[in-house]
This record gives sequence, C-alpha cells and structure tokens, in this order.
Amino acid sequence: MLLLACGRQTQEGGPVTVDFKHTGCGRSEAVKADGFGDEQPELTLEYKDGSLLITRTNALLNCSINQGGITCEVTLKDDVIHYKAYETDGATLKCVCPVETMTALVGGLRENTEYVLDYTCDGSYRPITFYYAKGLKITLDLNLYKE
Repeated sequence: MLLLACGRQTQEGGPVTVDFKHTGCGRSEAVKADGFGDEQPELTLEYKDGSLLITRTNALLNCSINQGGITCEVTLKDDVIHYKAYETDGATLKCVCPVETMTALVGGLRENTEYVLDYTCDGSYRPITFYYAKGLKITLDLNLYKE
C-alpha cells in the first residue's frame, strides 16, 4: 500500500519537494518501541532526471501517522539542504510504526556542486556531505550518522 502526503517546502532560491511518498505503517497494528527496530536504517541519495531522489528505508515513526500522516519540509540555504520528515499531528501515541520507505524528489539543485544534507526524521543525524552530479547514487547506513 502506497500512501501520499503533500510535502511542505520553503524556497530560498533553492529546492522544491516535487514529490513525497511513503509506505505508511508497515504493520496492521502499531508495535511497542521496546525491542523493535532491528532493521538497518538507510538513506539513499540518487541523481534522477535532474533532481535529487532521497530515499529513506526502515524509519520508525510514532503511530499517530495512521491518523494524520507524514509530511516533509525541505529548504536550502548556502548549499545546505535542510530535510525534515515528521508526523503531521506530532508524536502523540505510545507506540511506533515501521515505515518501509519514504521518498522525496527534490529539484532546483545545481549540478556539480557539493552539498550538505541536514537530515532529520526519526531522530537527529550528523550532516552528510555529498557531491551532486549525474551518476550520483550512494546508500548510507544511518546508524553511522546518529547523533
């Protein structure tokens, strides 16, 4: 099942979230946070038809996403892309939902440019530096970037 949510964006001469998609809660019932989350969280950055495709796998969000959904905000300032995905209604319940994938297609970046991704989703992560150009496709183990 594929759910769609409208992404929010701020333009400061920078990127626009063209498309944001997610798979929603991966189980029919919400699960308790204790002992859950053995799946490796990954982030893939890929050049796709002149845009940056950001794919997150194995996110753990509050199960309030079943009521309000997920959204993302993307802004650009001084070659730093600020990306935040979160529960639309905030984390209001005492359970988590595994989200298999979330993707955002971000346009408006300059090719052959080094960017820093300030990524926030189900926690805060250290900045990720990458070179945006044709052929880009890197997959990162987010456990290595967890703050």
